[in-house]
Amino acid sequence: MDLGVLLSVPLESVAIRAVIASLAAVFVARLLLRSGLRCPQVRVLAAIVPLVALVAVVLLSGTQLRLPTVMLPADGVNALSIPVQDGYLHFAPITVPVIAGVWASVAAVRLVRRAMAIGRVRRQARSAVHAAGTVPTRVVRLASSVAAAMEVPVPDVGVVERCRGGAYVVGTRRPLLVVGQELLEVLDDEELEGVLAHELAHIRRRDTPMANLLGVVRDLMFFVPGGGWAVQQLHRERELAADQLAVSVTRRPGALASGLLKVLEEAPSGSAPCAALAPSSSVVDRVRILVDESAPASPIRRGSETVAVAVVAVASILGALVLPAALTGADREREAVALVWSTTPPVEAATPATGEARVFDTYRRTALEFAPTNVRVYGRLAEHSQDNRRAALHACADLATGCPVPQSSPSLGLRPRAITFDDEALQRWEATPMGNFESADGFRMFWLANQTG
Repeated sequence: MDLGVLLSVPLESVAIRAVIASLAAVFVARLLLRSGLRCPQVRVLAAIVPLVALVAVVLLSGTQLRLPTVMLPADGVNALSIPVQDGYLHFAPITVPVIAGVWASVAAVRLVRRAMAIGRVRRQARSAVHAAGTVPTRVVRLASSVAAAMEVPVPDVGVVERCRGGAYVVGTRRPLLVVGQELLEVLDDEELEGVLAHELAHIRRRDTPMANLLGVVRDLMFFVPGGGWAVQQLHRERELAADQLAVSVTRRPGALASGLLKVLEEAPSGSAPCAALAPSSSVVDRVRILVDESAPASPIRRGSETVAVAVVAVASILGALVLPAALTGADREREAVALVWSTTPPVEAATPATGEARVFDTYRRTALEFAPTNVRVYGRLAEHSQDNRRAALHACADLATGCPVPQSSPSLGLRPRAITFDDEALQRWEATPMGNFESADGFRMFWLANQTG
């Protein structure tokens, strides 16, 4: 029995559109960020352009998702005939939605892991706050003054022995602030004020809920390339924006820059639940921006940068909607891409009888029906001979005249095995090989056209 599997991916599938939108947005957004966007808010918008384009494509697709399907060989079902090796395989879609099931399983695992990580961070922060004895007075004083200046709730403070990143904050309405003891030993009051202002800036900006929401979108669209870069870039831009907000309150950018460098020197190795000041957050770039004395972006420049980012988002969405339709063609001759894998069991070679002529063994190997002992004689007129004229044919009907006798040639009565096709199936589907792609492992690629689509 022939084995095989066919993966059909419609060009106008929401998956293909999401990939195109994400890749285009990531590519152009990276060019914009490298060109020197100066407005922090615009840089954040540029970082979320891939996710915005992704969500927009999914929403605009509506109910026409056209998800990829898996087909398996089915006896008696001629839904789609694919030439494989020396014959044909008839593929039919399986009733179980394999692609949707795999996506749902992977997304569920990622979401559960994210929920467990968020819960673990909250438990660690709550334990640190409850287990903390007497919190240093200067920490409480600085946290209260900065919270009042930023108009955010005063956080409950906990001190732990070691904290990668120096400090982190959890929650928005009832925030919990965790600070490392080694950080308190190396920072002076101004540097500590800058670090605490940075952490409370995340509360003011509601970065934690936004990060969780973007993480959920990333987990649901894990198959889309570029999503990881977008999340990392957004994290970096959030840190830069929090630095700017902290400096606007403390008015001491040098103190925050000095605190960041000390965190980089004193930070222990290992994982951190939420380390906004972790060394992996491009601390050097943040320090460089903090000590940069260039004038802020003018309103005209800010407006032009915003328009450029908006154009990138719109172009990515339109490209994801138009390009698959253009590739499909006006007659929908390339509606889907099919990746086919098949294997055919080897046919055992028949051993010819002793003394038998090779020509008869060759006919036997072709598996054609013939009668080796009966030789039939067929009369055939030469196509362009003088005897094949209408006058000669009329002469055959006249008994008084002679009828030309055609030359006869003996031949074997060979009749190839008939290959039957389902006419309705041929009207529904048409498979066209994609170039000369054919691997030795049995993989082939085809363009599929659904005639009834």
